Amino acid sequence: MAELHVHLVAVLTEQIRCAQAMLGALTRESDALAGGDAEHLNAAGAEKAQLVETLEALEAERRTLVAAISADTGVNGGAHPEPQWQSLLQLVAECKEQNQRNGALLKARAEHVRSALRLLRGAEPQFYAASGLSPALRSARSLGSA
Repeated sequence: MAELHVHLVAVLTEQIRCAQAMLGALTRESDALAGGDAEHLNAAGAEKAQLVETLEALEAERRTLVAAISADTGVNGGAHPEPQWQSLLQLVAECKEQNQRNGALLKARAEHVRSALRLLRGAEPQFYAASGLSPALRSARSLGSA
């Protein structure tokens, strides 16, 4: 059973390392979003995707180890080494918060682009139809005809 605990500590340590790397990737993503740097944004996104895969695999391994330790000791949920577990939980919370900030920034940038496109497209002039009535305004012209 001591071997399981050693392995669990190693998995938690690796999860902490990956979560720290994820926080770094999220910070780089935020910087790229703020600066409108598509190249760095793509690089941060690729790094995040790889880290998510690694974290998911480590989480599956951690859960398996905790279940095995709990089965051996009869204690549920008390298998985590407290300092590493608390560090991991704190890092995951920071990653979640940074990811939410990045999502809000991304949403704001997307709205800015949509506004610019609406401005570029403009509204079509209003003409009378054959019936003598004004047709409903179409929302916008295609960019190719602007």
